[in-house]
Amino acid sequence: MNVRFGVTFGGCVIATLLGASEAAAAEPRTPFPAHAALDAVGGSPAKGAYVLSAQGGWPFSFLRAQVGLSDRITLQSELESAVGRRYRPMLGIGVRLAEATHVRLTGEFLAGWLFQRSEEYRRGPNGELRFRLAIPVRRFVPYLVLGTRHAFLPDLLTIERASGTETSWSLRHEWTPWATLGLGFAISRGIGLDLGINYGWVGAPDTIALPGVHLGLHFGGDR
Repeated sequence: MNVRFGVTFGGCVIATLLGASEAAAAEPRTPFPAHAALDAVGGSPAKGAYVLSAQGGWPFSFLRAQVGLSDRITLQSELESAVGRRYRPMLGIGVRLAEATHVRLTGEFLAGWLFQRSEEYRRGPNGELRFRLAIPVRRFVPYLVLGTRHAFLPDLLTIERASGTETSWSLRHEWTPWATLGLGFAISRGIGLDLGINYGWVGAPDTIALPGVHLGLHFGGDR
């Protein structure tokens, strides 16, 4: 009787240990397979998910909101400020182009308006195409953003003559290639941080650009 009980008890213990081992093996390697930091810096949150981002730095700061419309399409809005004198409110879509365990590639297109208060007042329609590459590893998300921005700035020229006033319009094109290299970190599934280096060459190739830096805070969840 004791031998039979011992065999039965031992079998139960082994089965329990094997079950726990299988359950542990089935758990994902990352603590948060999808989290706010990844959705913020990698773009394109899942359907029904959202992420709100605030990134402050020099010379560029950002406010951004993203909402997943489907498994691949995201609606997003964005407000960018440069040293409090240049503003770009934007609205657009993001598309998740590819995703694997440790890679997410997203394309984004946004359109809006440019306002700049300086020695030369600038305003006009603005558009941007950019790509985001994120490589999530546990809580960390190294990422790269490459983009091209185009602003179209109308100018009014007024000439006073003895015969009267003549006016004419012209249109200038301002090109801004963009790059960001950074690192995101998930504090929890719904809260994340990121630190990045920005290189926005406003008015290329006729100007000189200096790199900047930003620190971001991100909140995410499901609707």
